[in-house]
Amino acid sequence: MKYLFFIPILILLISPACQSDRKVESDSHFLLLDSVIQKVEADLKPLEDDISQLAAYSSALFEKSDSLVPLVNEDKFLTDDNGFFYNALDNGKESTVFISLLAENKNRSVREVFTTEWLDEAFREITETRPMVCQVYFNSSSNFSRLYPPYDLLNSIEQDIDVTAFNFYYMADEVRNPNRKSVWIEEVYIDPVGRGWILSLIHPVYHDNELKGVLGFDITLSDLMDSFLENYDKKLMLIDSQGTVVAGKAEAIEALSLPPLKNHAYIQTINSDSFRREDFNLFKSKSKEVRRMASKFLLEKENHHSFDMAGRLFQTYCRKMNIMDWYLLDIHD
Repeated sequence: MKYLFFIPILILLISPACQSDRKVESDSHFLLLDSVIQKVEADLKPLEDDISQLAAYSSALFEKSDSLVPLVNEDKFLTDDNGFFYNALDNGKESTVFISLLAENKNRSVREVFTTEWLDEAFREITETRPMVCQVYFNSSSNFSRLYPPYDLLNSIEQDIDVTAFNFYYMADEVRNPNRKSVWIEEVYIDPVGRGWILSLIHPVYHDNELKGVLGFDITLSDLMDSFLENYDKKLMLIDSQGTVVAGKAEAIEALSLPPLKNHAYIQTINSDSFRREDFNLFKSKSKEVRRMASKFLLEKENHHSFDMAGRLFQTYCRKMNIMDWYLLDIHD
């Protein structure tokens, strides 16, 4: 019986030690997440300055429009039988340019196409100095588009496309972006010219207090994943504020019992036509535990959650990014 007296004391001694060990382990996971986020944002943050400077340069071009338009070689532009205006590319160093058939004032659009010819050199410089940026573009309020690197226009775009109808345009307009600053399009989307799922940074261009168009930098999710997540031997996953998986390692996707992955490669799935955003939304998971985890992180703003999946105990750690409303998860078993 006398030994029973020491049991409570032993428990009191062991308990703080266990809690200390758990805290050390927890801190290590958060340090990892903070490190990954820091590296991601170290590459993404400078793009905000780049696109702001490019917007200022674009505004200056419109200021000099009268002197710039006569300098353009008009012969490289074609108009087909439908009245579709576009440029004939021959060297791969110029943007693909077209004016939508929906343009209300074609003469105005043509003039602005000529005015923005000098953006091509700046576009090339961005893609050469910022490997994360796969394409740069200017979409005009007068319904023309200029995009670099060039692409197969006639087999990629409907001639009556409305370039102002996409979120990579209207999220920077006067109503949604009254501060006229750069905006991250946090909801990934399918690129109209075939580069798969895209994350975009956009910035409005104004002249004489009129919105002339929107600049954009595109980053493919495959590049984002290759650059960051694959460098770590952890089950890492990026989700947006709605609980949809933006990018993730195959092990993390499988741990949460999300849909089967083609060739066990998430990026191949997300680039395919069969990808459906709702299939990769944690709030719509068939697992109550996964839905509860999403609620803990996104709604209750907690940063740690334990759950059981098929007899496996998982510890999941969460950190919110700074420049976007995205969350990085470390799923640990």
